[in-house]
Amino acid sequence: MTGRKELNKILRILENHEQRIRSLEGKKETKPMGKAKPWYKPGSTIEKIVLLIGGGFFNIPHGISEIISELKTKDYHLEAADLTLPLRKIVRKGLLERTKKRSDGSTSKIWLYVKA
Repeated sequence: MTGRKELNKILRILENHEQRIRSLEGKKETKPMGKAKPWYKPGSTIEKIVLLIGGGFFNIPHGISEIISELKTKDYHLEAADLTLPLRKIVRKGLLERTKKRSDGSTSKIWLYVKA
């Protein structure tokens, strides 16, 4: 055998051993590193809000009614009830913060969302 063929044979043997060891240890086979999947479903309300975050909309605090208005300009017609759970998940992820302070320093009666 040539050097390259021997090397390929050794690599195949090593890979076979790695698979056997993984199965004995009960570990899942690791997938090759590729493009990471987002934590939200494509086309979901969360994705629409995340796009607003990326676009700089949440650089200043906004209430739910303002978020609804901005989404309407992008032809997404949602109600306040449609946003509560997605906003909560985004806040828990640390992408947005909930606050009652407006950008001018005054206090709001409603919750406002701003980029974390």
